[in-house]
Amino acid sequence: MIQQMLGIPGMSYGLAKTFINEAFQKVQNEQIWSWQIKQGEWLTPPLLGGPNTAFLSPGTITVAVNSTQILGDAVATQAWVTNVPNPSLLTQQQIRIPYYSLYDIISIGAAGTVAYLSILTAGSGQTPGTYTVNGTGGSGSGAQATIVVNSDGTVTLAPTITNQGTGYTNTVGGLPTFTLAAGGTPATFSAVLNAILNINRPWLDPAQTNGNYLIYQAYYPAPAGFKRMWAVRDVTNNNSMDFWSKTQVDLANDDPQRTIFDQPYFVVPYDQDTRPGSATYGQLRYELWPHPISQLPYPFTAQCNWPALSLPTDTLPYPLTEEIVKFRTLEQIALWKESQKGDEQERGSGANWQFLTAANRAEYKDDLRNIRIMDRQLVELYFAKAQRVPPFFGEPFATVNGSVNVGWF
Repeated sequence: MIQQMLGIPGMSYGLAKTFINEAFQKVQNEQIWSWQIKQGEWLTPPLLGGPNTAFLSPGTITVAVNSTQILGDAVATQAWVTNVPNPSLLTQQQIRIPYYSLYDIISIGAAGTVAYLSILTAGSGQTPGTYTVNGTGGSGSGAQATIVVNSDGTVTLAPTITNQGTGYTNTVGGLPTFTLAAGGTPATFSAVLNAILNINRPWLDPAQTNGNYLIYQAYYPAPAGFKRMWAVRDVTNNNSMDFWSKTQVDLANDDPQRTIFDQPYFVVPYDQDTRPGSATYGQLRYELWPHPISQLPYPFTAQCNWPALSLPTDTLPYPLTEEIVKFRTLEQIALWKESQKGDEQERGSGANWQFLTAANRAEYKDDLRNIRIMDRQLVELYFAKAQRVPPFFGEPFATVNGSVNVGWF
């Protein structure tokens, strides 16, 4: 398609590609096409840490007002690093303290302090007792842990950090090394630094020092190229989700603190995803309400545009043809060429771009009429309701088996 456009004076490869995608976009906006019907699904992750009587995520957090970083303690760090049992990425979820705002988690980093030690090797034949071990090497200093050797000469209990140290990094050679040599075969350990969550905006809720928190997912992205939602289903409870009657204004009145947690019934437009580095950047996000904290699937049907053509191997969706897109493209190019005519151009010289615009438009409309007929039947599969009429009219009593035929009701 691009090569055919390159024969037009003043046309370049990149410009031809732009015109083709602009024309393709215009074709997609002509009507609802069958290839725009997309099936997707949201899987809500449970509250980080799973069900618990305190209804909180593991560990505690420390964050200052106007900061964009949240520091986790050892327990929180372990939960964030492993992110179990949540199926989605931590960066798709939100963090909050009870009764206050939600913040998007942008990324996870590390502070310069040691949160906890993981046992690499338990050792053997060591002298039972409690030992203080200093971390050696690394980019920082001061890390120290208390390690208990069992009566059988091995280490199976998690060490206790007595000094977190400072200045450590997760880079190669940046972590301290811990080894307990108390006779026999030494036990070895790996250090894990306190985790830091980077959030999407400055923290403007009350400052926290070892405060409680929750991590779960309230916002869910619509598919790429999203235009409108047609249906959202709660297949667990056999319900149709309401995505048309609630707005953010309604939620501000119904649940300003967002403290109603349950299986959601409403799907409410929230914002456009502008999180740096997000895999769904630029896509609309919906808020599920009440906020879900259980792992459940929610399939949906939406209308979405076909992706822009980029690679030479990219193709158009059936039953669209290259010919119809080319005619729409040539129409756009002819209009562009007409606008490039200078006042000094001799009247009547060169191509008649106005005529070509009308001619390409006529060819486009002729092809569009035929393709619409081809595509209409595919679209109607989603919208048409077949009228089911029994082949014979009479009593719903089956004389063959002597029972009522419930299919007649």
